[in-house]
Amino acid sequence: MKSRHVLPAALLVSALLASGCATRNTASGGRQTSLLGGAVTVESNSFEPPASATANADLSKIASRGNPSGKKTTLLWGLITLHDY
Repeated sequence: MKSRHVLPAALLVSALLASGCATRNTASGGRQTSLLGGAVTVESNSFEPPASATANADLSKIASRGNPSGKKTTLLWGLITLHDY
C-alpha cells in the first residue's frame, strides 16, 4: 500500500525541483523573481495596488519601519499578497 504513494510523491517533488526560477526586470525599474513555477513571486519597486481577488496584508501597517520599501511577495499564484507600501 505504501509503495503506491511513493511514485506520485517522487513525481511531485521532482516536478517542483525542476520548475526552477525566473527573474525579469519590470517597467518600474524593479525586479520580479518567480520560484516554484510561480507559486512564490517576489517583486521590488512595485507600488501598484494588489489585485482585488487576493487576500492582502500591508506589512508597513503591521510592522512599520519608517519609509516603505515597495516589496511585494505573492504566494500560491496570487492567492495571498504581502506588500510593504
